[in-house]
Amino acid sequence: MSRFAAVLCLAIIALFSGCSSETAKRTAYETMQNVRQQECRKNLSPDCDKRDSYEDYERERKALEPSK
Repeated sequence: MSRFAAVLCLAIIALFSGCSSETAKRTAYETMQNVRQQECRKNLSPDCDKRDSYEDYERERKALEPSK
């Protein structure tokens, strides 16, 4: 839970420091990817997922949204 708190603090600091919404989202996404990758390596799991870029994530997310 302490890693989650650290990520949350980083996100809050980024928002208050004047970062754009897009930058804050990208930073949070990449931080969560890093945490997930570190946890997978720590557990010595052979099934670690491939790390997706933020652009790939956004593209997939927008493809799933209903048309407006």
